[in-house]
Amino acid sequence: MTDGPLAGFRILDLSSVISGPFCTMLLGDLGADIIKIESPEGDTMRTFSRPQKNGMSAGFLSFNRNKRSIIIDLRKDGGRDLVRRLAAKADALIENNRPGVADRLGVGYADIRRINPRIVYCSISGFGPDGPNANAPAYDPLIQGYSGLTHLQGARIGRPMGVQMAMADKITGMTAALCIVSALHAARSRGFGQYVRVPMLEALIAFNFNDTGFPHVLQPPEEFKDQMPRSVTVEPFKTRDGYISVGPFTDEQYRGIALALGHPEWWDESLTRMERVRAILRNSAQLYQEKESAEILAALRAQDVPCAPVHTYESLFEDADVIANQIFFMYDYPGVGKVRTNRCSARFSETPMQMRRMPPRLGEHTDEILRECGIERSEIEELRAAAVIK
Repeated sequence: MTDGPLAGFRILDLSSVISGPFCTMLLGDLGADIIKIESPEGDTMRTFSRPQKNGMSAGFLSFNRNKRSIIIDLRKDGGRDLVRRLAAKADALIENNRPGVADRLGVGYADIRRINPRIVYCSISGFGPDGPNANAPAYDPLIQGYSGLTHLQGARIGRPMGVQMAMADKITGMTAALCIVSALHAARSRGFGQYVRVPMLEALIAFNFNDTGFPHVLQPPEEFKDQMPRSVTVEPFKTRDGYISVGPFTDEQYRGIALALGHPEWWDESLTRMERVRAILRNSAQLYQEKESAEILAALRAQDVPCAPVHTYESLFEDADVIANQIFFMYDYPGVGKVRTNRCSARFSETPMQMRRMPPRLGEHTDEILRECGIERSEIEELRAAAVIK
């Protein structure tokens, strides 16, 4: 099996739910050894999310491949000491507890750095380190609203509307993964680790603002707010049998729509550009409803007009491009049966991202991990008898 680009790095994962686990899943896809430290009850995603089969949830399976699981009870002194011992031989540690919790448990950055000055320690929080909400709890819907995303999503219908996925969690996880990789590079080249804090609010605002904040970039904004570029092609178009997305940008592509639909006269040089664009979009939208999606897409593609079908998951699984690129695949999970997952999102020619391990059963690798860290079998049995591990 070919190693990934992060092979050789060991990362302790004290996170749960989505933001942290998504981050460490990406790092695991890249080849890092991810040690998922769970409480005796396990990551809440194991049992909280639905659907479930034989005690294993689809949510946990979706965010925890390429990890090993160890059960450590951090409520016990022996458990906290054990995490510190593991951290002494780790390259990075990530946690997404409420601010202050890791410090109170004795596994905060200051505690871990004393043991391992080269460690990269990443904390995911809801809000920034300063301000009245610095220590407040946060979940994805709160951050979507606080960041302005729900306002942007619902602007056309006149009320806020959330994105129907854990977008704030996943954007934060991707941001944290990039930051950890960058800090690991710095640690190797400079010889010291560092504390990386990734607030969900800041990660989502940074993701949103670059293209939605145009009216507020140039100052004073009052002089520029009416110059915001408006796209009238964002919403899908109705066809006889479904919906399609059409995304023209250049004049040649707008003209291509007119030619594809058999109406070259729609490209009327006597009109201003904006009038031509609006006329073509208005006329084409009416004509799309009279034809099937496949027919329209074929005609538009023949004119090199950017376009695509609007899929449901059921139709996406049957799409020719999706099948050709093997974007989804199946594997057998013990006690669960067939499980569908998506392939890793980037392709490396020499050190591929791939699923090397199935999502772990709770505590599946406890003994294996402790033995690798030099802990004798007799001590492992003592820790288990004291309910520090399971």
